[in-house]
Amino acid sequence: MNIAIISGSARPERQSHQVALEVQQRVNKLGLSSWIWDIKESNFPLLDYTFGEHPNPGESLKQVKVQLDQTDAFIIVSPEHNGSYPGALKNAMDYFYKEYVHKVFGIVTVSNGVLGGINALKNLQHYVLKVNGIVSPEFVITPEVQTLFKDGILTDEKYGHRTDVFLKHFLELAGALSANK
Repeated sequence: MNIAIISGSARPERQSHQVALEVQQRVNKLGLSSWIWDIKESNFPLLDYTFGEHPNPGESLKQVKVQLDQTDAFIIVSPEHNGSYPGALKNAMDYFYKEYVHKVFGIVTVSNGVLGGINALKNLQHYVLKVNGIVSPEFVITPEVQTLFKDGILTDEKYGHRTDVFLKHFLELAGALSANK
């Protein structure tokens, strides 16, 4: 199984990216293949055409398209910006559609506050349904992310355990659905 981990922030001082890297590390420890779709590094222009309609898609769009075609399931790691997920994340994901259809999405949200990105979570669940994805009922909210890592290493064992439980359920669902294809 090949898992795309979408690192959903384009901000310079983003803390959610270290959560995405932690998720990838845990997925890889399970022996699965994964890749990070880093919204910041993709640096897509504002959406004018979807990939399928684009008269001249750039190289970064083409590279992501190839990787999406090889992806079996997705984990979105997103901060909460103004009560929702970042516009840069939506802009990048909106370039594609058929690549998401009937694939499982797990969601991990991040905030500096105590609510852990719960509003972003609700909005992302709705978005996934609109692109015909399948939302995993398991999710992870990440409150006070600034307290969880030291020098890029997770220091909160409880958060690590919650992430492992999320991944277990997410992968069971993704595995069951891919077995039926």
